[in-house]
Amino acid sequence: MFMNWKRVLLAGIISLSLVGTGYVGHDLLSTSNVSAESASANAPGHQKKALASQLDEIIKRGYIRVGMTGDYKPFTYLNPETNEYEGYDVDAAKELGKDLGVEVRFVETTWPDMMKDLQADKFDIAVGGVTRNTARQKTAYVSQGYVTFGKVPLIRAEDKDKYFTIEDINKPTVRVGVNPGGTNELFVRQYLSNANVTVVQNNLDIPHLVADGTYDVMITDTVEAMTYAKADQRLYAALTDKPFTKSEKGYMIPRGDFIYASYLEMWMDEMKLQGKFDDLYRKWIE
Repeated sequence: MFMNWKRVLLAGIISLSLVGTGYVGHDLLSTSNVSAESASANAPGHQKKALASQLDEIIKRGYIRVGMTGDYKPFTYLNPETNEYEGYDVDAAKELGKDLGVEVRFVETTWPDMMKDLQADKFDIAVGGVTRNTARQKTAYVSQGYVTFGKVPLIRAEDKDKYFTIEDINKPTVRVGVNPGGTNELFVRQYLSNANVTVVQNNLDIPHLVADGTYDVMITDTVEAMTYAKADQRLYAALTDKPFTKSEKGYMIPRGDFIYASYLEMWMDEMKLQGKFDDLYRKWIE
């Protein structure tokens, strides 16, 4: 009887030891809530089911929808003679489509409507001289930059010794033309509150209106100012070596899609590494 008691005691000690070390045999302890499958699913590093990405949708449907205004040379211009888009970011978008293996379909938008059109799923990406800033990053994902620029005055060549500072422009006697809804208007509203400002709906009209004397100044980006000054000898791109501000151009997609954003950043890295952005710069800007 004494030997039987010792056997029972020894078995109890072994059982407690196994429980303490985390190993429990099914013949010693069974619990209906313990599951090897559920433990594996909750283990650190376990790969959860991948969420759907807009990138997969684009590839599956066979085309990417590219939103642009068509009014901002040299990045995007809707040529009325051909009814085709042309420019730096038009070519870049075609490179993106080629890399994805899909067709590129351009979707017209405006600067005031660009953000809400993107959020309304009217296009997959917004391009065409989109300025990177924290305001846009609050509601969308804006990529890394690919062109650096700043705000400058586009003026008549005869006035090139007249406008050197914001104070020179910020006067009631100075007539400023600006397009609505973009960073040009934001700059004008913030720094040129005393100037005689007119909002011109079609951005393409403003340089010609400056050249013919309707307005004295167009506030725009260095790249656009140089493009128009090169095309029309009556115009002069002032302060391009020392712009009022400093910013970058980027591409804008819906926020919250890590897979799509990661692909976009990788594609842009490759465009830089392979010199393709440099080629576009030489073609459209230099």
